[in-house]
Amino acid sequence: MTLFGLLTAVALLVLSIDRFEPPMAVLIDEAGRQLDVPIADLPPEARPGDRLASPTGPVIGDREARAAALRARLARLASTGAVGQAEPMASRRRPDHYTRRAKAAGYAARSVFKLEEIDRRTRLLRRNLRVLDLGCAPGSWTQYAAKKVGPGGRVVGIDRRPIQFDAPQVTTLVGDIFETDAAVFLDAGGGPFDVVLSDMAPDTTGDRFTDHVRSVDLCRRALHLADALVRPGGAFVCKVFEGGDVPDLVAEVKARYRTLKRIKPKSTRSESVELFIVAQGRLAPETPDEQEEP
Repeated sequence: MTLFGLLTAVALLVLSIDRFEPPMAVLIDEAGRQLDVPIADLPPEARPGDRLASPTGPVIGDREARAAALRARLARLASTGAVGQAEPMASRRRPDHYTRRAKAAGYAARSVFKLEEIDRRTRLLRRNLRVLDLGCAPGSWTQYAAKKVGPGGRVVGIDRRPIQFDAPQVTTLVGDIFETDAAVFLDAGGGPFDVVLSDMAPDTTGDRFTDHVRSVDLCRRALHLADALVRPGGAFVCKVFEGGDVPDLVAEVKARYRTLKRIKPKSTRSESVELFIVAQGRLAPETPDEQEEP
């Protein structure tokens, strides 16, 4: 093959890959429709109602230059004020086996099978417990917890998005966990909780480090709430994106609980970087008399 022919073949291959799966972004219009838009076709400024989701697809060519250009372009969109962070990417993933199973069983989302596996491996939930579900929307974890604790238990859920439950043992709140005082949860639950669950995830940016740091911040807020809400002997579960700050977070949780496991449920999508920290046996806070002398 001549040099010209070789170069032509390579060019055609690159073009074919680009046509097959070009680098994409997602814009969400006023009607809530999610529009896959090639990065090259992003509008120079946000349009009324547009929100921006994380970019997807491969980067072909000079990765650093393309990434820098993309960040600059997304920053221009975000700086207009009309652009907010999109909902989690799960809403535009294709349904899989777990999605179909969840729908058939009447659960709001496939994430129920993550909690089910955690529960099966750790015996986390049982009848008559009080459970707090932080970041409860769309509701599958609250549904599962309500079934496990039964009518004699209590489940309190909070999220920025409202969800409705008919079960008498369930109370749902609308709010931001960074702005909600622990006393609100104690009042809704009727006392300290046996289990605090957090399946919360940050609004993703597409930058793995940034998303990891934000995820750890959410976990630390959940942990601090658990300090005020979980009874001695109780349990704490939080989802975190893997990264360099996880060991420090694990150490903070270990200092408060008798046992700790890191669990990556089988239903977790293969591309996901999430894992669950499952801590049980809340240690009673030290009293002043128990603290060491300086």
